[in-house]
Amino acid sequence: MRLDRYLAGARMLKSRSLAKTAADRGLVHVNAVQAKPAQAIRPGDIIEIDIPRFYKKIKVIALPAKNMKKSACSTLYELLELRPKELI
Repeated sequence: MRLDRYLAGARMLKSRSLAKTAADRGLVHVNAVQAKPAQAIRPGDIIEIDIPRFYKKIKVIALPAKNMKKSACSTLYELLELRPKELI
């Protein structure tokens, strides 16, 4: 599954276009390497998202199914680190 689809499907970012923009700007890393939106994501990958509002580090557990409910999305990943950033 593509990175941008995973981030949107797992509700890490609000939309696929925001996930694509974040990856294009170099704010998303997969396994400590800067990622592109079309990079393949597999269970076991470590994803780091460093956007102005927060920093998240997650481990991919499973890939989202089509039309997955929002309440089930938290089972797709394991949260390794979360740091909210202060807004000025």
